[in-house]
Amino acid sequence: METGEKRVSGRILIVDDEEAICEAVKKALERIDYTVNASLDAVEALERIRKGSFDMVICDVKMPGMDGMTLLDRIKDFDPTILVLMITGYASIESAVESIKKGAQDYIPKPFSPNQLRIVVERAFERRRLVDENLFLKGELKHLSCGEVVIGKSPEMQQIFDLAAKVADTNSSVLITGESGTGKEVVARLIHFRSLRATAPFVTVNCSAIPENLLESELFGHKKGAFTGALYTKRGSFELANGGTFFLDEIGDMRLDMQPKILRVLEEKKVKKLGSEEEIFVDVRVIAATNKELGDEIKAGRFREDLYYRLNIIQIGIPPLREYKGDIPILARNFLKLFATEMKKPVGELSDEAVSLILSYDWPGNVRELKNAVERAVLFASPGEVIRTSHFPPHLRVPTIQPLTATSEGFKTLRQLELTYIKEVLEACDGNRSKASEILGVAPSTIWRKLQEES
Repeated sequence: METGEKRVSGRILIVDDEEAICEAVKKALERIDYTVNASLDAVEALERIRKGSFDMVICDVKMPGMDGMTLLDRIKDFDPTILVLMITGYASIESAVESIKKGAQDYIPKPFSPNQLRIVVERAFERRRLVDENLFLKGELKHLSCGEVVIGKSPEMQQIFDLAAKVADTNSSVLITGESGTGKEVVARLIHFRSLRATAPFVTVNCSAIPENLLESELFGHKKGAFTGALYTKRGSFELANGGTFFLDEIGDMRLDMQPKILRVLEEKKVKKLGSEEEIFVDVRVIAATNKELGDEIKAGRFREDLYYRLNIIQIGIPPLREYKGDIPILARNFLKLFATEMKKPVGELSDEAVSLILSYDWPGNVRELKNAVERAVLFASPGEVIRTSHFPPHLRVPTIQPLTATSEGFKTLRQLELTYIKEVLEACDGNRSKASEILGVAPSTIWRKLQEES
């Protein structure tokens, strides 16, 4: 938010055929920083709702032409997220219950004082905030443990987390670079949770995972009927992240025609829904991530240089896991605890052989691959059993074969290597062929046949 810019609490439309009521409501709510528009006719109000972006509608039940109950139905059909309060001079339990069943948030009987009105409005917004926050926190619980286990003790990673902590309290854009699976989103979440925005949403959009024809709607939202299939009004990710952090993952894969629209949001802090003429102010901190070298993408004409400089206020580069192997056992043990708890399956520690195995592997898929490998190990281990090399994926356990030279001697045949590996897995499984077959990915009869061929 720019210095001196007034931040409003929400946009409200008051619909009542009595002009005096509209003016009284407008005056009462503008005093507490709401932006309030008024309409004397429900049909005209519905048209304004379809063209604009209102957070709340306050409407009278009894109006000529289209009444308040019908307007309530039309609003909820158009955009279920709009808060609706009903006001009337014909207060009754029946009408109150009917309006709430139809989706109204509350009911205000006439006459009412400005203070009573403000209390009801604030209460409705607070309920919405609590619901949104509850949904947000439930989603974040799934990520908290991952945010803890990725933190290693190596100087390389400590330097990264120290830098993330330093930039957390700023509003500057951050660009996180690194290979796939290195934990870029975890670092982004760490920045968010250490910032003053920690209690607000952390919204993620993966630019490479959303079809190109849907990305603009996902980012900016759309009005009902904006395109074929737009059956309802949708808030975009920028709007959902208002007050919090917006994480644009794999920004290097964003198509070129979308990039100036992102740049405009970063510079003007405003978004426009598809099918709408109205701009919405958004207060978000943007963190982007990529596994591509954006300098090369700029030279190739696939990425805008001005967007790169706008995103790259602070850059955090995450090294591949193979460059800080000392953290591998720490990460693996933390993942082990995570999945043992998640699966409700107590397992033993990593065996010395298992530690040697994971240290000897290069982990091209980085932390994500290590996490998946440990999950598989917990899955295949029996309750209370020590984690062995046989519990890890087969490709980790294939011996590294040195390049052949003209003077190489004493090499085993492929058949001999296969038999040796089968025996190793069988031994690790205490002779259980069914379990060994699951690890090897072959039928138990195949194991029996291979062993028979040796004798």
